Amino acid sequence: MEEDERKSRVFQAALAGLLHDVGKFAQRGAEHGSLEGKDAAQMYGRYHAMLTADFLNEILPFGDDVRLPAANHHVPQSHLDWVVKTADVLSAGERADPPQGEDDRAAQPRQLLSMFCVVKADDVCWKDDKNQWRFFPLKKLALQEDVVFPGDKIPDDQAWGIYEDLWMDFKKEAEALKSVTDLELYLESMLALLQRYGWCMPSAYYRARPDVSLYDHSRMTAALAACLADFPEDDLRRIAQNAETDETPVALLVGGDISGVQDFIYTITNKGATSALRGRSFYLQLLTEAAARFVLRDLGLPYANLIYGGGGNFYLLARAADKARLPEIRQKLSRILYKHHQGDLYIALEGIPLAAKDFMRPKDKNADDTAKRHPLSEKWGELARQVAVVKNQRFAELEPGELQVLFEPQGHGGNEDEQCQVCGREHPRTKKIKKGSDDEGVRKCPACLSYEKLGEELRKAQFIGWNLSAPAETQPLTGDEVSGTYEDVLRELGFSVEVGETWEKVQAFSRVWALSDDAFEQAQAKAGGKALVRRLLVNVTPKLSEPYTSDDGEQFKAGDIKPFEKLAKDSQGITRLGVFRADVDNLGKLFAEGLGEDATLSRIASLSFHISLFFEGWVGQLAERRNKQNGDRLYAIYSGGDDLFFVGSWDEVVEFAWEVNEALKAYTGGHPGIHISGGMALVTEKYPLAKAAKDAEEAEKAAKGLTWWDEQGNKRKKNVFAFLGQPLPWSEFKNARDLKKRLEKLEASKRTAVIRKLLMNYALYAKTEKDRREKGKNRKADGKPQTLYGPWNWRIVYLLRRTFGKETPENKETNEQRLINDFHVLPGEAKQPDYARLDWVGVAARWAELEDR
Repeated sequence: MEEDERKSRVFQAALAGLLHDVGKFAQRGAEHGSLEGKDAAQMYGRYHAMLTADFLNEILPFGDDVRLPAANHHVPQSHLDWVVKTADVLSAGERADPPQGEDDRAAQPRQLLSMFCVVKADDVCWKDDKNQWRFFPLKKLALQEDVVFPGDKIPDDQAWGIYEDLWMDFKKEAEALKSVTDLELYLESMLALLQRYGWCMPSAYYRARPDVSLYDHSRMTAALAACLADFPEDDLRRIAQNAETDETPVALLVGGDISGVQDFIYTITNKGATSALRGRSFYLQLLTEAAARFVLRDLGLPYANLIYGGGGNFYLLARAADKARLPEIRQKLSRILYKHHQGDLYIALEGIPLAAKDFMRPKDKNADDTAKRHPLSEKWGELARQVAVVKNQRFAELEPGELQVLFEPQGHGGNEDEQCQVCGREHPRTKKIKKGSDDEGVRKCPACLSYEKLGEELRKAQFIGWNLSAPAETQPLTGDEVSGTYEDVLRELGFSVEVGETWEKVQAFSRVWALSDDAFEQAQAKAGGKALVRRLLVNVTPKLSEPYTSDDGEQFKAGDIKPFEKLAKDSQGITRLGVFRADVDNLGKLFAEGLGEDATLSRIASLSFHISLFFEGWVGQLAERRNKQNGDRLYAIYSGGDDLFFVGSWDEVVEFAWEVNEALKAYTGGHPGIHISGGMALVTEKYPLAKAAKDAEEAEKAAKGLTWWDEQGNKRKKNVFAFLGQPLPWSEFKNARDLKKRLEKLEASKRTAVIRKLLMNYALYAKTEKDRREKGKNRKADGKPQTLYGPWNWRIVYLLRRTFGKETPENKETNEQRLINDFHVLPGEAKQPDYARLDWVGVAARWAELEDR
């Protein structure tokens, strides 16, 4: 009973923290409260706090236990009031309340400034350059370009009108949540609702910049309120009033990292790989979510305490005293994962305490705010190091007798009938699966069959239902454990999951993810009493438009996921698969240093959210659009966190890579320091999947390792794409892409001749350049690259003239003659693009040649 009362108090504190500033939304929406002017200020401290009280009085099913702490955070009177007050101070990390005269609608910020305008990356920061500022549209969250991409500021009168419409819609949806009477479920529902509306609304002006969303500030206040709910009131008073110097541990920053991901996903045979690959990848996303929730539930904390989860990692806030619980939780997770994955997957879990002063921006001024790091930045770095230590000591939390099991042989060895032909493991319930009477069949274990089933279900999935149950009591490992399906793993973690194409398939579940904007809209009217969440997920699978028989006789139906063989055959030119991997450059540094002294908890959460919005949301929209336009030729293996992995028809994949890079530039407002590097490998459809993934990884490493100079002569690293074995800065890859398109426009016979001549001279150039590089002669005295001129330059011009003929007044503006003029570059002559740089010219020619085969 005492534990139930404690949990109720914690969840009430979190809900009050989540809703404490909802009155700001009401104020901008022209809501009129029950009190005016001085009366509101006297009772609640601020007008918006009075509006919070009025709104919660109308819609909240939990009474004054939540309403009053949310409304009284400016004039705290009770213990929970002080919990929310203190959480608000720590979440903001710097904000001072505005003077009384400024607490009116006209003084409220209108639009949210893009976080990418205030971070420092590659020595570029725009936080003080208002000419570069971009603002998010005031719209409900949806994966549409006119919603998620920042732009110019709109006029004030237009903004106020939009706020009024949004507020009315928000009130209606909040009213509908009154049917949710379970506190935990209500909190998750309100968290999702606030994200839908508050993601684009500034919480307040911070240092004259409205760069923290109402959603991110509110959810971090909720998390901190949950952590502080057990603190004595006197301690809360002291912390709230002296947060900049108070050394009291107030929270625990917890990090979880799933290791073994790469091998788990890719080390399978090509038998059934297309559906199994997607299933395995998505299972890891489910496992990340389930593991984070498992930790939160074990600690008695709400879902609002999850700062971020994705990409096999999660971060959450716990109580400072919860550090002593982590080894036990880590042991439980290890037993479950070892039972089902025999050491292939492991969750490294660790936490570091945070003092009150760690949340606060230092008071001392600095000429360059981003040059001095916020205490939280240091803590994030410390956590990463601690998690790495645990990761390097996998399963060390198990008992000595259990550790012995890890080193014993697995399976009987040599029992072919029990060996899965997909993952290679032995299992007593391995089955031979046949697709036809003449098919010899493929032996598959229950786990691999479940991944294939999950991958198939995802093809048409619109919803995913979640139910919470009691986690299984974990037992010490004995060596006799039998692994199960992905459903068995999630069940032991305390969750049951259902993937559904229709609402009816998931309507029995208490929590439902809608995987598209349309699915969310369709489900809203039916979701009474449930937590309905618009979940961002890149779920792009290419589907067959008609039945297909593979070269080895395997039959596929219309609507099945396209096998790799068909994707390769659908390529233009050479029959190859393209395997593309990329991630954001220097992301760790961006979080650790990019916000400088401004790295408050709310800002870190906001930056994390907006990066996820692109990679877990918009990347999927790009891929879906290309599949509709170009015949279903892209397959998303994974896109989340800050990285992505796609497979498809090679010519389609390379264009998709270019489009992702261009979209990221637009999304960040053209910030030159925020960019991706990626690599692409071309492989045959029979090429081992693990090797293909490794080849793409090596190409990505080559891209990140390239040193290059920009047009202003500045030395650069990263912001590079490696294609056809040649890493190129994206700016030079653009030149290659443009030249390839120009070559495509040539008459077929001339195109073949020109491509052959370009490749012949490129080979001569490449050999000479390699020799120069090995001898250290490819740099000027200042270290900058020196363009290599040689006979290849004039030979190209000579051969082009022979192919196209002499220039005349009639043909001098043709594509052919412009090519001759572009390649006519003299030593020391400055031309942009520089056609004397045969690195990218060679890529363009090779690219065009492969498409012509």
